[in-house]
Amino acid sequence: MTAALDAKIVERRDALLDARAAALAARSAGGERAVATEGFLVCACGAERVGLPLASVAGVTPPIPCTALPGAPTTLRGIGAMAGTIVTVLDLAACLGLSAGSEDGHLVRLRAQEPAMALAVDRVVGIARIESRANVAADALGAGPVLGYVPPGSDRTGDVRDGFSILDLPALLARFPT
Repeated sequence: MTAALDAKIVERRDALLDARAAALAARSAGGERAVATEGFLVCACGAERVGLPLASVAGVTPPIPCTALPGAPTTLRGIGAMAGTIVTVLDLAACLGLSAGSEDGHLVRLRAQEPAMALAVDRVVGIARIESRANVAADALGAGPVLGYVPPGSDRTGDVRDGFSILDLPALLARFPT
């Protein structure tokens, strides 16, 4: 009697698993399209939120001691050692014309910059993924380093709830030769 009961249990389990697999297969074949997204590291500079293209970011660290350079503009915090490399540290808030940022924030090390560079920000908010730049409001921004504005709720990960401005890093860095 137990062998017959065990066979019925196994048969019922297999039928449930087959039905679940079919339901899952039908759900994924329901026409959902893959959506291409672009990633941004969202940082706070005072009350402003700015997005740096994730492909341009090498890493994020706590602040490092910087050596100030005589006669340097206020946008240049100085130079410091980061992972065995001397880096130029720019204050992102000052570069954007805002009041100088906090000394206690984060440093965002940029990828493929020569000389090596890092941006000092008040804090890193998170990583946002947006569907496409086609949805980014770019009207009336002028010729500055801001490419557009991402409205609140555009982040597909849901981690960044506020809107943010997308920065054009090459245009920004070209304004501040090191």
